[in-house]
Amino acid sequence: MEGEMAELIEWQARCGDLSNALETVREERDSARSSVDLLMHENARLEELTRQMQGWIDRLRLHIAQGVEL
Repeated sequence: MEGEMAELIEWQARCGDLSNALETVREERDSARSSVDLLMHENARLEELTRQMQGWIDRLRLHIAQGVEL
């Protein structure tokens, strides 16, 4: 009986450790998801800016090719 009680206490302690570890992993996951969301938003913004700049470059090239004074 005493051995079973010690084993139960040991398993409860392990369960507590695993619960704490799981909570830590969940917090890290949520933090990583937030970082990914921010990076995805920034990436989309930069892609849009790149498209705009490419349009400007294309128009400048056309003006230069046509001899338009800048």
